[in-house]
Amino acid sequence: MSRIVIADDSPTLRRIVTSVLTREGHEVIAAEDGIGAVQAVFAHQPDAVVLDVQMPRVSGFIAARLLKDDWQTADVPVVMLTSLDAASDRYWAGQAGVDRYLTKDFEAPELATTIDEVLAAATAARGGRPPLRPEPLELSEEDVLSRVCDLLDRKLFESSVAQAVTAIAATADGLESSVASLLGVLQRFVGYDLAAVLLGAERTAYVAVGGPTATEHYRAFLDRSAESLSSHGGEVLSTGELVLRVAEAGGAVVDDPDDLPGGAEAAAMSTYLSMPLRGHGGGVVGVLALSSAQANAFGETALSTLKLVEGPAAIVIDGARLAGARAAARA
Repeated sequence: MSRIVIADDSPTLRRIVTSVLTREGHEVIAAEDGIGAVQAVFAHQPDAVVLDVQMPRVSGFIAARLLKDDWQTADVPVVMLTSLDAASDRYWAGQAGVDRYLTKDFEAPELATTIDEVLAAATAARGGRPPLRPEPLELSEEDVLSRVCDLLDRKLFESSVAQAVTAIAATADGLESSVASLLGVLQRFVGYDLAAVLLGAERTAYVAVGGPTATEHYRAFLDRSAESLSSHGGEVLSTGELVLRVAEAGGAVVDDPDDLPGGAEAAAMSTYLSMPLRGHGGGVVGVLALSSAQANAFGETALSTLKLVEGPAAIVIDGARLAGARAAARA
């Protein structure tokens, strides 16, 4: 027997869905709106959730996003059961992480089959193992609404970052300007001591200095970034093969690493991370790398932001590369 949470503001629909699923041997826990649905899922750890869209206080779309956003409930299948049937509604359900979408003209066997299918898919995704159930969590209405606000704030932040990156393609003039703009965006949203974009075919490293940086840190960062390019499947290059370009991001421009602000006595590199830049054909055209003299400088928020910009940044940089190559070929 599986435990199913259902949420609908219509008592009639709750009775119908409860009746159908109970006849199939499931235990059903009913809620009247999105807040009640989220509370019931965290309190009872069900095997699946059935949500209406248009409910008071918190809609089914928002409830689904909250559940899919939390590691404790992300793997619980969500079935949307609604009278809305526009293409935009189905798209938005997919964006919210909904596993299946049914309209309220459903037949009882269709609902039963859908629940069986999402339960089987969840079991297959776990490799046949039973689900890991965290301790039940009692959430107040204020707790749920606080989570809604946090989610909306984060989605707005993510949208702002993605927009800032994609806007580079329309505003930057050429490859160097595109790279400098990208590193400037990252300085605003992430922060770093050093950042670089290394491009394999061009054998060029565009470096930005975001804070006081030791010469030792600078050289170690370039060496590590060149290694990252090859380890991610790009060109195998040494630092000595790279043409260095200094991009302004955070105000500092360096012509000679011996003239870095902070001097040779400043701290060495303590934190480093990189991610591949995959071009339009899927191949690695370069890497984006960041470093800091501070240990554990890039926390969960920074890592999430970098993951968010990975795709758009790669397309923007590769587009500028290809446009420059075409212009050079025409000249």
